Formats: sequence, C-alpha cells, structure tokens
Amino acid sequence: MPHMRRDPVPTGPSALAPLTAGIVAAWLDASDDGAVAVDAAGRVVLHNPAASRVTGLAPDAAMHRPWRDVVRLEPAMAALLWGARESGTRTHAVGDVLCAQGNLRTAEMSATPWRDGAGGIGVLLLIRDLAILCRQQVAAGGRPGYGALVGEHPSMRALYQLVEAVAPSDAPVLIEGERGTGKELFAQLLHARSRRAERPLITIACPALGAPALERELFGQVRGGPAGAVGTTIGRIELAHTGTLFLDEVGGLPPALQARICRVLETGEMQRAGDPTPRRVDLRIIAASSRPLEREVEAGRFREDLYTRLRVVRLAVPPLRERRSDIGLLAEHLLARYGAPGQTIPPETLALLQARPWPGNVRELDRVIRQAIASLEGRPGAVLSPDRLPPASRSVAPAAPAAEAAGPRDRDDRRALLLRALSSHGGNRTAAARALGIGRATFYRWWRDAGLASAAPASPPAL
Repeated sequence: MPHMRRDPVPTGPSALAPLTAGIVAAWLDASDDGAVAVDAAGRVVLHNPAASRVTGLAPDAAMHRPWRDVVRLEPAMAALLWGARESGTRTHAVGDVLCAQGNLRTAEMSATPWRDGAGGIGVLLLIRDLAILCRQQVAAGGRPGYGALVGEHPSMRALYQLVEAVAPSDAPVLIEGERGTGKELFAQLLHARSRRAERPLITIACPALGAPALERELFGQVRGGPAGAVGTTIGRIELAHTGTLFLDEVGGLPPALQARICRVLETGEMQRAGDPTPRRVDLRIIAASSRPLEREVEAGRFREDLYTRLRVVRLAVPPLRERRSDIGLLAEHLLARYGAPGQTIPPETLALLQARPWPGNVRELDRVIRQAIASLEGRPGAVLSPDRLPPASRSVAPAAPAAEAAGPRDRDDRRALLLRALSSHGGNRTAAARALGIGRATFYRWWRDAGLASAAPASPPAL
C-alpha cells in the first residue's frame, strides 16, 4: 500500500487570485516541484518543466494526453490520487513513477480537487522528485531516508519504523540480509536511538579471526592464562559494558564460542580466559548474518538455543534488486557525495542502473558510481552518461527472481514463471516485473522468448 494521508481542502479565497497569469506561469516554470493539472475528462491541461524530471516527457508532449499515460503509477496509487475528486480532500502519497525512458522515480505527490473551465472537477497533482530532496539533504549535511540509510521504498520504511519501535529496548536484534545491504548501518542506528547511545558500540567481525584469537578478542584473558599469556587483556564483551556489542557475521562463530555467547545472554556473566571468576556485564547484543541462520541451525552449524536468544527481534534487510526505485536516490546521493557541483545522472543511465541485478547490493553500486565519477575528471556540470559506467556495468543481465534464485532455465519454465507472476498481480505487467526482480525491458524480452509475443502489446502499457 502507498504511504499516504488526507488533509481537508483549504477553504477561503485563494492566495493566487490577485496574481496575474504571467506571474503564475513564471512561478510554475521556476518551481522545483512538478505540477500537472488534469481536467474532469482526465486529460493533462498543464505540465510544468519540473514535472518532466519525473514523467520524462516535455511539457508540450504531455499536454492533452490521458493523465495516466503521463504520470504512470501503479493502479492503486493512481486510483487513490484520482479519488481526491470524489472525496473533496487533498490526498498525499509517496510512490514510484515510471519515467518515459523506463527508469523509476520515487516521488511525493499530492492531489487537490479543482474546478476546470468547463465546470467539471479535475485534480491538480503536485509532484516532488525525491532525488531533488536527496541533493538538498546532502547539501545540508544529511541523507535521504533514515539516519545514515538511503531509501524510501516501502520495505525500507517498514524497517525504519521497526528500528524506532525496538531501539529503546535492550532486546537482542538479529539483522539478516545479503552482503552489501547495509546491515552494519542498521546496527549503528539501533545503538544511536537506544538508551545506551552515549556508551560504546563495540564491533567484531566473527569470521575474521581463528578460534583462539577470536576468544581472546571477545572474552579477554588474564596473565598466565592460556598459552602462558604474559599480560591481562580486556575483551570486547567487557569493553561493551553498559553499551552495545555488535557481532558481525555471527554465523562464523566457532561452536565453543557460540555456547559461551549463549551463556552471556542467559546469565549476564562472562569469564576472561584463564580466570575462574565470573564478571557481570550489562550490554545489548546485536548480531548480523548474510546467511539465513535458520538454515545454519537446520544444517547443525549453529546452536538453536543461541539462535533463539538472538532472534528476539529480526530485521530482514532487502537486497537492492527488490527495491529498484531506491537505486535512483542512492545514485543521486553518491553523485552528490563524491562528484563535482552540477554533475547529473540522465534518465538513460538511471534506467540502465535500475535494470541491473546488483549481486553486491549497495556496496557494488557505490563502487560503480565512484568509478563513473572518476571518469568525469572532476568537471563541474558534467553528465554521467551510460558510457561513463564501467564496461561490466553496461550490459544488463536478468536479475534472479527472489523466489527462484537460479532463474528460469528453459522456455517452459520462463513461460510458467511469467504467467504465474501476471496472475498474482492481476495482469499488471509492470507489477509482475517488479515481483520477479527484473526491469520492464527484460520482462518483454522474456515474454517474447517464451513464445507469448502475440499476447503482448506493441509497446509497454501505461500504468
């Protein structure tokens, strides 16, 4: 469901009434917010230049066309905004708009009823491209999204809400997600919004050390302890006392250390190596894993009791291919962060980026954007065209569907996959493509290869 709210339509004389049409036109041309006026028949009668950044159409090309062919939205979102005519209220929503060039733009939108020249009721759509907001936030020292995370996709918004809900507690949290999705950033946010925020956040990468070294790092040791230790060291568990301990890639813990961490969670006590005296520790444990720990438990590689204690709250961070509309925001953010003033990313480059599967997720996108920016040689106002991307990033391979990571292997599998996705999404090809984790161009290529071309329209349908 789109993120939305409704406010009553303001009453009283319009503040614009005294202004001349020329001044209003100049204001619309200069505005960073897109404006699309739709008459009672559903035709576009106004489309300012800022709206072109989202729709991909020049103002003249958008005029007098059905508005759903211009502002291409999911059916539920379009119905919500058009419903402002009946409700008589201003309606707000956040969602994805499919640009004419094939890329997605995440936008904040509002629909306000208005009476057109023929006496019918249409809607005035105000559209704010969140990429613009991204640049403004970066310029002000911030980021679009939440804390250090960038993203407005509904799956990310749900995680932001969960972080807000659980951060104040001391409940253990398990963060699962593929490599490069930002699990450590979520751990930092949980700590920063907790009552322990002024105390230390201690991080350890569990697979980075062998078992003896990892034991010393976690629990410390006393002089004369294992292997004749010459000095006493304090482990990271003690260093995290009153704060938070972040166990990165917790699935890499050796079995013996899994048992000891389980005891820390159960009793709130730990022992330095070589010291029989238990020590009380007050800490919160956050763990992360790029492998589903439930499968590790089933395979006998991870203790079920430790998994149960860590998984009091679970955050499942989506891979980048499942939130493609955020790729534009991330790319704009990275360009603003690493690039020179005035550099831009055109729609054809965004479409190419959004069509890639990104197995390395945000970390891989970061590397690709940095390499592309380096090729611009710091020139202000330069355009990051597709030829600036690293060669390996210009060829688009189909993203693996979430439910079938290996992808369809033959024509019959692909046909069944496409038809099943279409059936699940009411025949909406764009929604089916998103569910499969592929771009619209890939969807239509698969459609043709599966022998379904006779059922496909000559061009992708408007949303």
